[in-house]
Amino acid sequence: MALALGTADMHHDGAVRACGEAVRGGYHMVTSPLAVMETIGVVRRRTTASHKCRPGNSGGLRAADADARRAAAHALALVNNMKVEGLLTLVGEGGWSPNTVLLQRKMLEYPGRTVSGKRSRTCRHRGIGPYDWIQCELAEDAGASVIYTTDAALADITGNDSEFGHIRVRLAGGPPPDRVE
Repeated sequence: MALALGTADMHHDGAVRACGEAVRGGYHMVTSPLAVMETIGVVRRRTTASHKCRPGNSGGLRAADADARRAAAHALALVNNMKVEGLLTLVGEGGWSPNTVLLQRKMLEYPGRTVSGKRSRTCRHRGIGPYDWIQCELAEDAGASVIYTTDAALADITGNDSEFGHIRVRLAGGPPPDRVE
């Protein structure tokens, strides 16, 4: 997501650095259709959120929609170009299906915690979400040994989980990942 969102994303520089390190270090980078879908959704939301649209201003809404379509197409083109160049593989396509019983158990096993909101008095939940567990299972299925992410909640599984704990988690903005054979 940080690559696709460009410099507007606070993790963009770290993602560029990590991908460059991965390519130079001989990593084989993989992602999933789910991660691509999530990226496109975030790109659309952030692009439209940058517009100021008044109710009834159909011109402003059309402009925001057009910008969101362009941003989503750009994100997808980035993924496709990386695939064509042999830098990225999409895993989990064609016939893979998640073990929903295992993933539901993981949601209960790692309940997360409640934290106070930054900008309001309401509480928020922090923890590993259902999409994160699907990404872990896809990483396991692909034989990945490292997940590189901006999601700090995923760091809780490293070494602490019987099914996915062997997969290391590297956070954007942290040190470059170690060479993985």
